Amino acid sequence: MRLSIREMIMVGVGAALMAVFSQLSIPLPSVPLTLQVFGVVIISIILGKKLGTLSIIVFMLLGAIGLPVFAGFTGGLNIIAGATGGYIIGFVFMAFIIGYFIEKDKKPLAFIGAYLGLAVDYIFGMIQLKLLMGLTLEGVLVAGLYPFIIKDLVLAALGVMVALSIRNRVVRVIRVK
Repeated sequence: MRLSIREMIMVGVGAALMAVFSQLSIPLPSVPLTLQVFGVVIISIILGKKLGTLSIIVFMLLGAIGLPVFAGFTGGLNIIAGATGGYIIGFVFMAFIIGYFIEKDKKPLAFIGAYLGLAVDYIFGMIQLKLLMGLTLEGVLVAGLYPFIIKDLVLAALGVMVALSIRNRVVRVIRVK
């Protein structure tokens, strides 16, 4: 896959934005409450399937090598391999799904893509949470879904609305397809 200089810059900007959204958080015992879902939605809608997904992969790799881009200014493989790592890994698939749906150029599909992507992210997150914490299904739902799902559904919807309202102007300026 060959990227133009402009596309590389957009991937870098997307990864940087994701790092910023990750720092806007409230620490909780199991999973930090962050604006990461909002960030994934905005980045994916504006940059599309390829560049949005690459942005999240770069964000994840920067964190994996130890740069403090994850929630609470943390980084390292231990975060990805830890209880919250499944959600971070799930962001890659979430970005791809949202980008896929937005490239169909129909606004209602953006909402479907955001919610489907969010569901996939939660599946990755809860599987890793269960495997590492040894929780029952009920325990996983209590620790990894119930405290966050309403907030994330709202943030996903807000992200779609914000991104759709600015997408055409931003895409015209950065010329992303």
